[in-house]
Amino acid sequence: MAADVYAEDRVDAFELVYEEREAGTEAYQVKFTVTDRYLRIDQLGDESGYVVYDDKLRVVRSVTHADQSTLLIPDYAYQKPDFSKRIDVEYFSVPEAPAIAGKPIYGYRAVTTDESKETCMDIKLAEGLLPEVTTLLASYQKVMAGQQSRLLEATPEEFRGRCFLSDQIFNEGDYYSKGLPIYEWHSNGKSRLLLTYKKIVVDAAIFKSEEKYQEYSLE
Repeated sequence: MAADVYAEDRVDAFELVYEEREAGTEAYQVKFTVTDRYLRIDQLGDESGYVVYDDKLRVVRSVTHADQSTLLIPDYAYQKPDFSKRIDVEYFSVPEAPAIAGKPIYGYRAVTTDESKETCMDIKLAEGLLPEVTTLLASYQKVMAGQQSRLLEATPEEFRGRCFLSDQIFNEGDYYSKGLPIYEWHSNGKSRLLLTYKKIVVDAAIFKSEEKYQEYSLE
């Protein structure tokens, strides 16, 4: 990671903790630490590694302690398909949901336009909450979409359905422009529920890479 991670020793950040579930697994908690430049993702109770995203350099580093390695994910160029005729996106008020920090709750739902009307993602978000956080999360999601697009050829054609392509591959996090997700459900069975968020001060060193680890990419 760049040497100028921060000139200061301590920096302001937001800490968000989500409960996540994947198909066939127990729930676990994930902590997102977000500054004006960096995002760090840690699974609580799991010391095997972490992920850091640098928005200035637009690069993700996924650190694994077991083999002392770091997967480097740069901002790959890719062409997102036009999903406008294959996916309908609904954005709607959820008046029965209690507001969070005075922000109303809205729904963001992506559904296929074919006869199946399959739901690809269903998200509840607090409109306009923590825009400095959602802007950086959207930037991270776009970099990850570039990485996923490079892995697409490894997926057999018969599995490349509308939801798979729009949600698991070319998901650029458009919903972050609406607000902070409180609850997410995705077509691969993964869900995420916001438990807490708060403003904190952290050691800037947590955003540095492990200098002694072997760094590689999937070129």
